[in-house]
Amino acid sequence: MADPRDRQRALLDLIDGDAYLALNHEGSDPASIRYLTGFTGEGALLLSRREAVLLTDSRYTEQAKGETDELSIVDDRAWRTRTTAAAIAERGLDRIVFPSSRVSYQWVEEMRALGAFTLIPERDPVSTLRRTKSPEEIDRLRQAAAIADEAFTALIPELRPGMTEAEAALRLEILIRETDAEGIAFGINASAGPNTALNHYNPALAPQPLAEGDLLLFDFGACCGGYRSDMTRTVCVGKAPDRSREIYGIVLRANLAAVDAVRSGKTGAEIDAVARDLIAAAGYGDYFGHGLGHGIGLEVHEAPGLSPKNTEPLETGAVVTIEPGIYLPGFGGVRIEDDVVIGEDGCEVITGFPKDPLIEVGR
Repeated sequence: MADPRDRQRALLDLIDGDAYLALNHEGSDPASIRYLTGFTGEGALLLSRREAVLLTDSRYTEQAKGETDELSIVDDRAWRTRTTAAAIAERGLDRIVFPSSRVSYQWVEEMRALGAFTLIPERDPVSTLRRTKSPEEIDRLRQAAAIADEAFTALIPELRPGMTEAEAALRLEILIRETDAEGIAFGINASAGPNTALNHYNPALAPQPLAEGDLLLFDFGACCGGYRSDMTRTVCVGKAPDRSREIYGIVLRANLAAVDAVRSGKTGAEIDAVARDLIAAAGYGDYFGHGLGHGIGLEVHEAPGLSPKNTEPLETGAVVTIEPGIYLPGFGGVRIEDDVVIGEDGCEVITGFPKDPLIEVGR
């Protein structure tokens, strides 16, 4: 990985305080601590100009020694609050910046009661650093996308009527886990028929069997070295009805137009409008309710966003999704999602599974 000390210095240059305090307790912020140190377990990171201190407990101390370098490690079960407060006091630190979007109000109140230092909330400074990716990070994202592509390619011949959504999702997960990936990027969405109109469907809750003529949507990704791909492909079980072909064609054109428009200097709102306006002109504007895309990296959803709300220029080296969709209640939906690396004169599409034409499976 990149030198953690460079990332730590960049963060300290960004904040207005004596130190930065990140907390990963029961999954509250694994990305920030991994980004800044390489450590993948639970703990608190106290970062100042003089020292980087990781406070954790016996479950993780040996792991921390193996995953980090030039880091002071404190082993104490009370690391979440009391031991961290004592470490701040011992080092004479006063103004402690913390990511307000990553911690609970209860934790803030407990910390304030334990010391005379000042806690300064900043929404999420580490996410600002993570907006653009290093060449090494982009390589890991390419690897994650390639594994997802290969797994989906292997799944296609196995899909058939009668198979349930949950069975299809599980089979795709197995295909991803049989590779060198750390695992899946997030819980796989495999939805069929009217369920494809549900953006974040969970196929395990009430799995439906695949039927002839169903749209079949997969939203999935792989995780490599902590970095996550995120791809959506929509296929059809058997012969595709005309209406399915119609909305698929519109979404495909929106996807291709947005991909063609992506480049640094454009805003997320401008790229979103390319796809949104095309879908609206086709008469389906009311059926595309979410933003066009989001950043990906150590988390599935991170900055920058592609939506009408994002008026900041996109930067070279950011990696984002392009995922227009049309969702018709009671009928079904189509989404086509790619991961792209933003460049000065365009973008590199790193998800490669074919999207044209609409694939018919199980025939």
